[in-house]
Order: sequence, then C-alpha cells, then structure tokens
Amino acid sequence: MITKVIEPTLVELCRVRAQSIGTKIANEAVQKVMHDVGYLDLIILDRDDNGKIMALRANVIEMNRIASTVSEEIQEKNNELEGTFVKIPLGNFTGNIFLSGRGPSVKVKLIPTGTVKIEFKTEFLSTGINQTRHRVYLQVKSKMGIVAPFANSGVEVLTEVNVAETVLIGDVPTTYYNLEGVQDVTTDDSLNMWE
Repeated sequence: MITKVIEPTLVELCRVRAQSIGTKIANEAVQKVMHDVGYLDLIILDRDDNGKIMALRANVIEMNRIASTVSEEIQEKNNELEGTFVKIPLGNFTGNIFLSGRGPSVKVKLIPTGTVKIEFKTEFLSTGINQTRHRVYLQVKSKMGIVAPFANSGVEVLTEVNVAETVLIGDVPTTYYNLEGVQDVTTDDSLNMWE
C-alpha cells in the first residue's frame, strides 16, 4: 500500500534528476562536436543573380555526420553513468513542504537504457517587418531506467540544444499591416465618442 503512494513521487523526482543529468550530457556532447561548425556548414543558401536568398537547403551529409558523432558522444557518457546513484531524502515522498529535504535518504540507481535518438529541427520566427530568425537545433531523446528499493521504472529524457541561428533579411515592404492585437473600437466604452 505504501509503495503505491511513494512510487509516483519517486518516479517524478527521478524524472527531474534524470532530465537534469541528460540535459547536461547532451549539452556537453553537442558543444564538443559543434565547436567549429557554423550556420553555413548546416544550411546552404541558394541565391538569385542579384544575391537575394531564394531558398534554404539543409546540408544533409554534414547534419547526419554531426548527429552520428553526437549520438556516440552521448552513448559514451551514458556508459559512464552505469553506477550513478541519486539520493532522495525520505521527507520528499510525503508531499509535505516542511518535511522536504529531511530524513534518511533513499538510494535510487539511474541506468541509461536503449538508444539515443537525435533529430535536427528548425524553426522560423518573425523578428521584424523584413527579418526572420532561422534557428537550427538538435532534439535529443534518450531513456533512463530507475532502480529503487520499491519501484522500478523508466523515464524519457528530452533535450533541445540550439546549434545555429541567423537572421535572414528581406526587402522592406511598401505597405505593412499588423493586425495582431487590433482592438475593436466600438466595444471599448472609453473610446465611445457617441456618449
């Protein structure tokens, strides 16, 4: 009965710790692999005769090489974690803020399980009338097993690491309408001129 009360809390606490460890490992691996890689190594800009950007193409060969190398780095670091224990004070399981961080510790073993999945993702964000920010990032998914005295489980660790970013500048339009946040004048009593 007590394990049914404790297990969800234990899994959540371990998930937070596993996420922290996984994020640190992913960031270190990406930093090590990407230290000499820039935006133009990942993205090929196709231009017209006037130098205007017409299209962006992913450098798939370089992206695959990077993903493979980052994956190997993360696997190596995960193998070093084999004996990693996390200590969680027993008071944390009560859900009572006054007992949090108190009492004897429960040792929980974190074990990397399965493979690491790495994907390149991109997003475009408007940063002005004629500017778009293009962000390239790596999404790293891995799994950590949790081995505790009264609960065994697993958590997925998801980390996103920014690897390249640039601002693309286009032509300034002759007319610009920003309809975001437009207020309907007829519904605002403070602006009603007919009263």
